[in-house]
Amino acid sequence: MSLISKNTARFKPFLTPLLTKSFSRSAVIMLLSVATLLLTGCGEEPAPPAKQAVEEQPSRFSKDKLAYRHTYHPEWPKEVRDEVYGDEETFSTPRILFNAKVEWMKKKTLFSARMDGSDRRRIIPETAFEGRGLIGSHTPKRSPDNRYIALSMDTTDHGFTRELWDTKTQQFILMSEGYGHAHFNWTKDSENVIFYASGKHYNYHVPTKTLTERPIIYSNGLFLLPDGKTFLADKKNKYWLHDFNGDVIEKVDLGFNTQFTMQYLKVSPFGDYISFLSEGLGYPKYYWVNLSDPSKRITKPFKTGGYFFSDKKNKVLSKGFKDSTDLMGNGQYYIDDFFYEFDLNTQQTREIPIKESNIWGMGSIYIFGVFNIKDEQ
Repeated sequence: MSLISKNTARFKPFLTPLLTKSFSRSAVIMLLSVATLLLTGCGEEPAPPAKQAVEEQPSRFSKDKLAYRHTYHPEWPKEVRDEVYGDEETFSTPRILFNAKVEWMKKKTLFSARMDGSDRRRIIPETAFEGRGLIGSHTPKRSPDNRYIALSMDTTDHGFTRELWDTKTQQFILMSEGYGHAHFNWTKDSENVIFYASGKHYNYHVPTKTLTERPIIYSNGLFLLPDGKTFLADKKNKYWLHDFNGDVIEKVDLGFNTQFTMQYLKVSPFGDYISFLSEGLGYPKYYWVNLSDPSKRITKPFKTGGYFFSDKKNKVLSKGFKDSTDLMGNGQYYIDDFFYEFDLNTQQTREIPIKESNIWGMGSIYIFGVFNIKDEQ
């Protein structure tokens, strides 16, 4: 017996009722539809609807329950927001500069956000880092007009470099090659970047793209103070003040012994404090020293993550977390992220909830500092 006759016999009991007058027209249509589905299963599968295309971004980051607990965005956007040069709303407030990695991207890049962590925006697209990578231990420095960011890079073509990212043209500008810590500084007019490279000190003039060598100021870290005329140089356990041409103005001894080292020294945006982590005298501590009276200093025990200066005078911030009062589906508590603001005058601490934590799978961030501070607050 042929295959055709076998298949006919298999379906005959199913099809015979269709020939009787006792079945309604609607029943006939329904049974024919079922038969059609069974038969198409033996051949090629129908093409899926066009709307079923898979998105690049994991959808769970757009409608997770955690998203609804934030007031800035009732629902997180799936696509990464990009910072737009000159956007008035974006630059209407002070912002933090940090690096992070979006979960579905391969490289870390720079982001900015408002002081509560909201309105996170990508500054440099990951694709721009083809053939180069950020040296994360070198602090990027943004120009006062917010257009340029000075960066240290490890590149395929030139080795270690000093470069600018132009947020307007969306391009890198090579300033120089060179190794060692850069310690970038900008002049107030945003026209000059001052940095170290391979044991020398340089000035890059942005409008003319001209690189010139400067008289070197030897330091473990160099900071141009807000007056635009005075450099503060880290000298291991003391600091010196230099004029713009490098001549010494004052040597300030903080009274520490020779085993003491100031690690990760920073200067406040207002030029009124320095901060550092101690090394060489027992368990490390954080220090804040008042530059107008270096004998006045505040200390706190070491904590993971450290501190960075706020956009407000006499205040510093640190990142922390604690269990929320909300439960996840598995019965465990959500983790709430906070900035803890420490007042250097009153030595009181208050909590500032961080918004958009873990947006786009951004599990951890490294904060470099604050920029776009318009006035003293």
